[in-house]
Amino acid sequence: MISLRKHMDRFESLERGRAAFAAYLGLLTAIDSAAGAMPGGEGLQCQDGLRAIHEYLGAEADSSQIARSLHDAEQAIHLLADAINRRDGDYKQILMIMAEAGATMVQAGNSYGDEMRGIAVRVEAITHLDSLSEVRRRLSVQVCELREAAERAREQGEAEAKRLQHQLQAAKDKLQSASLLAETDPLTGVANRRRGEMVLREAADAGAGLSVLSLDLNGFKRINDTYGHAQGDALLRLVAQHVRRCLRERDVLCRWGGDEFIVVMAGTSLAEAQSAAVRIRRDVFGEFVLGRAGENARVFISASIGVAELKQGEPLEEMLERADRLLYEEKQAAHAAAAMLR
Repeated sequence: MISLRKHMDRFESLERGRAAFAAYLGLLTAIDSAAGAMPGGEGLQCQDGLRAIHEYLGAEADSSQIARSLHDAEQAIHLLADAINRRDGDYKQILMIMAEAGATMVQAGNSYGDEMRGIAVRVEAITHLDSLSEVRRRLSVQVCELREAAERAREQGEAEAKRLQHQLQAAKDKLQSASLLAETDPLTGVANRRRGEMVLREAADAGAGLSVLSLDLNGFKRINDTYGHAQGDALLRLVAQHVRRCLRERDVLCRWGGDEFIVVMAGTSLAEAQSAAVRIRRDVFGEFVLGRAGENARVFISASIGVAELKQGEPLEEMLERADRLLYEEKQAAHAAAAMLR
């Protein structure tokens, strides 16, 4: 900055130096106006200093007042320069932040890495400019480029998120299918014993009542021996389908093993379960048609059913044993009746 002190001697040698003094006052006024035009109040401190000079520096000012004004004017101009430098520094700091943001996106492996790397390099180069107007111009350009790149990255991110969502849903579906297979009897398609035991525990824990049907086919070994295991398997599938139709939606039919089935009836009284057993005997069992070597064989199939209700505080095993005991009692009675007929 050009110092005004070297003009002191000239002011002292002139009686008043009216013309020069008027020009000096005009210069201070021009600087005051320029400081007031700066955005964000950045020139306010400079203006305050210059206006203080105008208050004590009148037309009759002596040399000591003029010397004081020179010192105060330099201080005010320094304040203005500091404000400009701070603003310049703020712009450059913003640019550095933008450059770092771009570099971070590059390091993160974004698919727009090359584009972001170019923006980061150009933004960093702007920080070395001395012209504030050029900084503003280039900053505006790079902000637009950065915004466009960010929008494209957002759109790609949404597409990627949808793709991942579809993959997760597919994985979830596969997991559910695997879980269903793990809990399904592969021959009949009803629940397997593992699933049945789980449903029994859940119903018992719920404490809202639980009854079971234990069902076993009569003479199934004879079917296998006479018509073959393939026909025996076909018969099991038919029985499972027909029993399922006799049950409510919430009842769970399980193949317990071999030709034995269990029906889990949560929230069901003993009387209701016994009614279901009557319905199954009536609607499911009787004559079945089995195909063998191109011929149809008509066979009569019956079943023994034991019905039990879970008692208060009773272990599940005792209820199942009671149902099995009733089943075998019915089976023995059926055998005895058949023997008497022979």
